[in-house]
Amino acid sequence: MKKKLSRIPDAELDIMLILWRNDRALRVSEIYTELQPVRPCSKAAVHTLIDRLSKRGFVHIEHVETTQPYKLITPLVQEEEYRITESETLVNKLCSGKWQPLIASLCDCGKLSEADLNEIAELLNKGNKQ
Repeated sequence: MKKKLSRIPDAELDIMLILWRNDRALRVSEIYTELQPVRPCSKAAVHTLIDRLSKRGFVHIEHVETTQPYKLITPLVQEEEYRITESETLVNKLCSGKWQPLIASLCDCGKLSEADLNEIAELLNKGNKQ
């Protein structure tokens, strides 16, 4: 049985999104640079956020000793794994564990195109056949 992942606060999630998008280990300086347009902050704040992610098992920090030492950050949790956990949490908290109200809300909000609705229908049909 998989362990339940804890929720990642938004500031830390922004870092995880950068790591997942790049799909490789990144230096803290690379994360800092990519984070600035989304969440301007200091390098010290980035180090703090990464340390928090590490303590909760979301990332691995490798200390690389060279003439100019640096840290390489690698995600330990896959994006899809976290997405599934967050989806389940959302449905349980807001929809009493039922997916129908969430899907109805998505359809009623007017932000889904017909192509989006067709794709959702295909996914639902595919899920019923498995």
